[in-house]
Amino acid sequence: MSQSEHSKIITKQANKLFKPHGIVQKGKSRTWYDDHGIYTTIIEFQPHKREHGSFLNVGVNFHWYVKNYISFDIGNRVTEFEKFETAELFTIKIDEMVRLALEKAFNYRQKLINIITIKDTILSHNFTSDSLWGNYHKGIICGLTKDIEGLNKHFEDLLLVDHDFQWVKELKLNVIELKKAALDYKKFQKEIHSTIIEARKLKKLKNIEIQL
Repeated sequence: MSQSEHSKIITKQANKLFKPHGIVQKGKSRTWYDDHGIYTTIIEFQPHKREHGSFLNVGVNFHWYVKNYISFDIGNRVTEFEKFETAELFTIKIDEMVRLALEKAFNYRQKLINIITIKDTILSHNFTSDSLWGNYHKGIICGLTKDIEGLNKHFEDLLLVDHDFQWVKELKLNVIELKKAALDYKKFQKEIHSTIIEARKLKKLKNIEIQL
């Protein structure tokens, strides 16, 4: 058994099922992207520190905040660790994982098919950091759907959170500027569009048309 043996199985099974649906591998990694401009669904066959095998993580990353890394804004761990024992058994288990990941990706496509369903999904979701990132995502989607009352509520709740971390200060400064921009819908929409373009560049994602 070698490291490459089980990784090859993952790559083979994943590409076989994912490619026909436009879900593409990130380089030669164990991560695949289902990219839809505003958001990307991440499918990650996460390795273990000590064992050969894989966890499965599936989640969504929204691109309306400028940063240079992918995060799981919605979703994360889907299955526990599957250990490599034999190629035959691992292939069966990975095939099950891939099919489950595809089901999850299709589910996100339906939940995030347009700006209205995105709003419903985000507003009903309990985020890990609901007071900060939850309020941020909810404020953004309210702004994009011309719900200025909702935008103000979520952004004001975020600004009331008492944390002294530098990233929180930066987030709050960003929110203050977006609250001002939201007084003019077109200006707000343009600002979010530019933010998505910049964030996607930093994350090294493809340059595709962004529909808001």
